[in-house]
Amino acid sequence: MKAKILVLAVVLMFLLPAGSVCCKAPTNNDLSEALATNEQGEEVTHGVAHEFPPSLASYDDAHLESIPQILQHRIRKEPFNLIATIIFLLAVIHTFMASKLMTISHRRQQRHAERISSGEADERSVDLGAEVLHFFGEVEVVFGIWLIPLIVAITSFHGWSSNVHYIHDGVNLTEAAFVVVIMVLASTRPILRLAEAMMSGVAKLFGGSLKALWFTIMTLGPLLGSFITEPAAMTICALLLSHKFYALGPSAKFKYATLALLFVNVSVGGVLTNFAAPPVLMVAGTWQWSTIFMLSHFGWKVIIGILISTTLYFWMFRKEFATMERAYTIRDLKDQIVRKYLTQTATEAAWKDAAQQGQERENLLDTMRNTTENFLETIRERMKSGEVPELEELGYDKELIKEAADERFEEASLYRIRRFLPLLLPEKDRAEFLDPDWDNRDDPVPAWITLVHLLFMGWTIVNAHYPELFIIGFLFFLGFAQVTTQYQNRINLRPAMLVGFFLASLVIHAGLQAWWIAPVLGNLKEGMLMVGATVLTAFNDNAAITYLSTLVPGFTDSLKYAVVAGAIAGGGLTVIANAPNPAGQSLLKKHFDGAVSPKGLLLGALVPTVILWLCLALL
Repeated sequence: MKAKILVLAVVLMFLLPAGSVCCKAPTNNDLSEALATNEQGEEVTHGVAHEFPPSLASYDDAHLESIPQILQHRIRKEPFNLIATIIFLLAVIHTFMASKLMTISHRRQQRHAERISSGEADERSVDLGAEVLHFFGEVEVVFGIWLIPLIVAITSFHGWSSNVHYIHDGVNLTEAAFVVVIMVLASTRPILRLAEAMMSGVAKLFGGSLKALWFTIMTLGPLLGSFITEPAAMTICALLLSHKFYALGPSAKFKYATLALLFVNVSVGGVLTNFAAPPVLMVAGTWQWSTIFMLSHFGWKVIIGILISTTLYFWMFRKEFATMERAYTIRDLKDQIVRKYLTQTATEAAWKDAAQQGQERENLLDTMRNTTENFLETIRERMKSGEVPELEELGYDKELIKEAADERFEEASLYRIRRFLPLLLPEKDRAEFLDPDWDNRDDPVPAWITLVHLLFMGWTIVNAHYPELFIIGFLFFLGFAQVTTQYQNRINLRPAMLVGFFLASLVIHAGLQAWWIAPVLGNLKEGMLMVGATVLTAFNDNAAITYLSTLVPGFTDSLKYAVVAGAIAGGGLTVIANAPNPAGQSLLKKHFDGAVSPKGLLLGALVPTVILWLCLALL
């Protein structure tokens, strides 16, 4: 646990941009001013001879009218723009190819396992090629991998100092750090128990069936994102769906439809307020959009859209729901019986009582010990007969050889017994038992534990723009979780850390795409702007799209609405379209053979995206 906390602190401090205490990324003018003076007010440059990346105003191309002319001019003035966009495009293509790479990796791993079973390969060997393909197939690391050529390119064009100042001062990684923290908090046992009780309570009002629970999670869950933030809502909904829906084995088509609908609903479900959805957060301060404004202009429309699209998918898969209902009912009944009559505490007590009685247990242990000792003695003699004479010929002392051989043999035998026959060892020599069903135990969570967890989540959400505060709060939470281990699930940091790495890398790449996205947004009429924002969102984080729109001069109120509406409507089309999507995919990909197909996700998201788009455009 201590090692995990140390690693987490190091990574979070990497994600924490020094001095970044607001949700808006510093502009290039801010960067120039930061480089121009030090704490004493003296002019310094730290080796940076010019602004990087160039501000949009520095291109001085207001006189150019067509988009191709503007883009050609900007490439001529800063050739690196084209290089950065090509690298970004390759990263996007890599993202779409990740599931294919994962499939190839799994095939190679299976073939290698067959070679091991047939004796053609050593049992400890691995297929290095399969491991490399598996690494490149992890969606969460794709944009991080492509940071390497990006950093090399920046250094080649503008020197290492430009890299340092761009990543340190030119981008804001607060959102990435926030998602890491909120994912871990939202996936804790007390929060999940509370969310499950709430969803089940609402579902029981409509019969308590699988259909009712699925509909509740897909509608109420995303709308909660307006109050607990979209990443938290995504985490809770994904974990509940994993346990209550995906575990029942729906068809591949239904799996993708549910995942895509979840992404779309979460993308729009956070716009009832002005602080919970990243694309809204980027413009709310600049355009002075209040929660009342969001509720009256966006909120009621997305509620209607969520209900329509969820009802449509509910109707489309009604027959499959009927097929799955029996398995759900059996599982629910089993859980009720376990909770009421066959609790873990009671069954463990009965087992312990039975194990301490009767001669059968001792006889069994004696037989196992004698058999094991005879087997180990045979192996010891075989090892000595093979290795000891050879070592004696090399000049080693016979007694030292024997002592070393005995010690090494004891280490190996202890390892094997710990792994396969731990009951034969004294209590002090047994390895720590890690209960594989620990996260599924049935003991209740005290109300005060849940309340403290809610307070930690509240602290994180209120201070979402101040990473120094929510990271300190999170480190306190890890200490609290360690003290109250008996009421917690295992805290798995890996999914949250990978998602944070994905978002941080995406932000660094996206920060260098303003040179072409801004003029595209600035030269479109209202209708085409909404379409363009939706399409661009599929290939770029929707928060980046809305932030860049704040840099375009002369945006009317209708244009502002169009760009935000298009960005949130398209937030479920791809895994990179909305910041919470990587969190949902990371938690649910185990139900898709380890890799989610971008094509399957896109096809599943098209219908709800069109429905939400029309609601926002026409209502």
